[in-house]
Formats: sequence, structure tokens, C-alpha cells
Amino acid sequence: MVNFKFKKLKFVFLGIIGFYLIVIVYILVIGLSVKASASSLASSLKNAGNGLQTKNLDQTETSLTTAQADLQTLESRFKFISFLRFVPLIGGYLSDAKYGLEAARPGLEAVNLMVESIKPYADILGFSAKEGTLNIQSAEEKIIFILQTLDKISPQLETIGQKIISVETSVAKIKPNHYPKTIKGKPIRQQLVNLQIGLAGSKETLANIKPLLALLPKLLGEPDAQKYLLLFQNDAELRSTGGFMTAYAILDTFKGKITPQFSLDMYELDSRFGNRLPAPEPIKRFLPLVYNWHLRDMNLSPDFKASMDIFYPNYKEVAPIKDVNGIIAIDTDLLVDLLNVLGEIGVADWGNYSAKIVPECNCPQVVYKMEDFATRPTYYIKDNRKGMIGPLMHSILLNVMNSPKKLWPKFMEIGLENIKEKHLLFYFPDDPAMQQVAEAFNASGRIKDYSGDYFHLNDTNFGGAKSNLYVEQTVDQKIEISPDGKITKTVTIEYKNPEPPDDCNLESGGLCLNGILRDWVRLYVPEGSQVVEVLGSDIDPKTDKDLGKTYIEAFIEVRPQSKTKLIFKYQLPFKHASGQPYKMLIQKQPGTKNVPYVVTLGNNQQEFVLDADKEISF
Repeated sequence: MVNFKFKKLKFVFLGIIGFYLIVIVYILVIGLSVKASASSLASSLKNAGNGLQTKNLDQTETSLTTAQADLQTLESRFKFISFLRFVPLIGGYLSDAKYGLEAARPGLEAVNLMVESIKPYADILGFSAKEGTLNIQSAEEKIIFILQTLDKISPQLETIGQKIISVETSVAKIKPNHYPKTIKGKPIRQQLVNLQIGLAGSKETLANIKPLLALLPKLLGEPDAQKYLLLFQNDAELRSTGGFMTAYAILDTFKGKITPQFSLDMYELDSRFGNRLPAPEPIKRFLPLVYNWHLRDMNLSPDFKASMDIFYPNYKEVAPIKDVNGIIAIDTDLLVDLLNVLGEIGVADWGNYSAKIVPECNCPQVVYKMEDFATRPTYYIKDNRKGMIGPLMHSILLNVMNSPKKLWPKFMEIGLENIKEKHLLFYFPDDPAMQQVAEAFNASGRIKDYSGDYFHLNDTNFGGAKSNLYVEQTVDQKIEISPDGKITKTVTIEYKNPEPPDDCNLESGGLCLNGILRDWVRLYVPEGSQVVEVLGSDIDPKTDKDLGKTYIEAFIEVRPQSKTKLIFKYQLPFKHASGQPYKMLIQKQPGTKNVPYVVTLGNNQQEFVLDADKEISF
């Protein structure tokens, strides 16, 4: 009886092995044709991508047509093995392949629609194409054409959005944990996770593009003229929303033409404002000898809208032009990026400006000239020390408008890149629709609500010269999850100033750029987080609640040619559910450099440079 059972089990075992051998041979035979089709599809998609990179629209269209034929062949050949997805061990991989193919079809259709959408603007965007070129020469005509035809893109974008939703739905079914972390040193699992996160984000972005296209003409004065307050935030003296508010200007826009009216020193405006408000607690504690709240210091909140909600009503009390349609804040990064493309430009009565690095400060010449005129001590009183900003902006805009068409795509990229990196911010106090669009595009410097782990590091230079020109940062986060799900984080921030000190003696008349950085540090984390310890701070650790978060406060000094570390250890207010992805939103502070980050959870580690708000997942 035992012998009979053994023979039966042996027969079953051999049968299973035989079945899998047949399946493997079948997959290998059919798989060769599937692999050939997949390789052909990959090659076509690569050629289409190269066409987009080189701005060759004809190559892109031809490659996409080939890719559609390749996809159809791949789909028909995959049917011969798709039924095996119900077989254990190999079925999961075949199911993932099926989901990938399901995503490919609407993905290709979305790209084709996108190419069709940009055809009318191919010439303006710098694409070469046999068809769709416009006989428009002047910059004003090009802008008016764009503004008057943007509404025609909206229906196509809606269809593209629906296609992206189909792609995201299919890709979301793929299980990254089926795959190894790396193959031949190349990350596999994390790339799949990033793809799923990226598709979810692009779905939201496309949903927000339609209202943006509807409101962009209004922003640029089509059909009615608009007036904006331009705030210049000096990121060399970093403040909560991007920099010390050093100067302002008034811009008029009408039918795509941007005209600066005048620019003034913020100190001149503060002289009218006077000492009507007492200084808030942080200024009393950390900004020496300042007892009143001046307009230039009113961007204390890391949320740009929250800061402007305080600044704008007080600005209106004393400003020569009180009512504007919106506030636009820029810092030196935008000016330097534009000058890198334009080259050296001349500004009447103010000399020449360029992005060239000069030895006087080891910084861009445009930054040095602005700082030299505005901050160097003199034996005489300078009127309107920041008055060059308006003429400089006017000259830059004129040079942009008169640039050859091949440079226009670069200027568009600069605008989008500076919005992404938060060197260009928007606030619309009396226009909820415009404000909503700015926030949807992450162009308004808002601190966001988030249901998972959250991280925002905010540095404020209180009386530390222009040392943020030189100070470098690195951020290291270590996440520990105990068996019961408790989450403890250790965050190490290193501050380093490699440059020698400047002459900061007022009597000698030296230009004081690199002095001792006096940094009020706030770390915004999920509300309810508990501090374990803070090391390296010159003050006792303090926590408070703000903007739906808990923030941990510290203060440090960083001297030239030195470095220091801050270490925050804290426990999150929630537990991590086993088997679920660990997600965190990291928000970049406006005006900051792109900071290297290392985030570690167990044996998993992600390294990246934070150049925008970023959601990560383990």
C-alpha cells in the first residue's frame, strides 16, 4: 500500500516536472518571436524619443507609426503565451507583461495626440517639420498667436488625460515585488515603483493643464491689460519663502508684451511704513537690534501665500501703486539662467551684465554687480540702491523678445524649470481661479497637506550677510520601523561654507558677502511628531504647530571655511502597516540650491538631488 502511494506521488511529481518542461520549451520557442517583436518596438520608441530630443517632428511621427505596427505584431504573438499566466510560478510575470501591453496601446495613442497638438506651434517651439510651420516673424505676433489658439488644445488634452488614466490603471496592476532590486547593477524594482508614482502624478498634472491654458492668456494680458507686483527675493540672504525681499517693481502685461514700469528699494517703502508694528517673536530672538516688523521681513512663513497674505495688505498702506492683479516673486537663479542663454547684455546707465563667474566673489557677474551697488558701504547716501533691477529686467525682456526662434524653447524650459525649482512664485490675492491654477501647478510655494511621512527643511538667514551664496548642504534621513510599526527618524543635516571670509568691517568699505551665517532652522514634519533629541543646535529644541504640521526649531552659526551638523531624532505620530509601501513627501524650500539627499529604510536606500518637491516610496 505504501509502495503504491509512493509510486503515485512519484508519477504526479514527474508529471508536474514534465508539464513545466513542456511549458518552458514552449515559452522559449514562442518567446523568441515575442522577443524579436519587443526589441523592434523598443527600437521604434527609442527613435521616436530621439526625434523629440532633437526636435525633429517628422522623425518622431514616422517612428511612432512604426511603433504602432510593432505593437500590433507583439500583441498578436503574445496571445500564444498569454494563456499561461494562470500557471503558478511563471503566471505572475506573464500577467505583468499583459498589463504592460495593455498600457502600451493608450500610451502610444497619447503620445500621437500630443504630437498632433504641438504641430501648429512646431516653428515656435523649435521643432523642424515639413508641415505646420508658421510665417510669423515678430515675437509679439508669435505670443498673440499662442494666446489666441490655446483653447483649441484643451479638447485634445482631455483625451490625452483619459489615455494616461488607462496607462496608469494598467501599470498600477504590475507588482514590483515580483522583481529583484537590481539586475547587473541596474535598479529594476525601484524603477517600476517610480514609474507608478510618476504616472499617478502626470495624471494630476494633465488634469490641471486645461485650466492653466484657459487662464494663461489672462496672465499675459489677453484680452485685457494686467498689472503685477514683482518681488525680488535675494537668495544669497535666504529667507523662508526664497530670499530677503530686497526690491520690488511694477510690471504691465498686454497681449503678451511685458513692460516693467519702475523698480524701488524695499527700504524706501519701509521708510514710509515706519515702526507701526512690533517685531514678532522670531525676529526679536534671532535678528539683532530689530524691534519692529518691517515689510522686508514679512515673509516669515514658509508658505508663500501665508506670507503674502500678511505682506500685501501692509504693502498697500504705503505703496505708490496699491492694487495689482497678482504678485510674482523671483530670485537670482532666474536672472542667471536667462543670461546664460542670452550672453552679456547692456543696461542703459547701469553697465553690462552677464552670467559669467567672476573672481571677485566666485559668483555670477550679475549677482556681484547687484550686490556691489546695493550693499557696499559708501561715505555718501545712495538713492534707490536697488534701482537697477527694473532696467535690468526690461533689458532682459527686450533681448528675449528679439532673440532668434531657436532660443525660444530654451526660454520656455527656463520658465518651467524655475517654477519647478521654486525660483519663480505666483500669488493672486483677488483672483481665486488664478490662485487655484497656480497651486495646482505647484507654482505658489504652498506647504501641502499629505497623509504619509512629510519633510520640509526651512532655513532663514537672520543677519548672516550674503553667505547663502556659498553655504552647501547635504541631508541624510534614516528611517527605523520597530516590529510594532513605530517609526523613528534620524535626520542629519550638514552645512559647509568652503569660501574664505570677506571684509565685513563697515568702516573699511569692503563688500561683505561671506560672513557668519546665522540660521534659524525649522524642520516641518507630520503633525503630532515627538522629538527624541536635537544635537548641534545653539538653542534648546522647541516644537510648535504651523500649517497643519509640527515643526522642530533650531539655530546654528556657520563660519566661512567651516562646517557644522544638525541632528534631529523624532518619532512619527502614526505606525507603519506591515506589507504596505512607505511613502514620504519632501518639499523643497523656495530659493535654495539643489541639495543632495540620502534616505535609508532598512536595506533600501535612495539617493537623489532635491530640485523640486518629491514623493518617494519604499
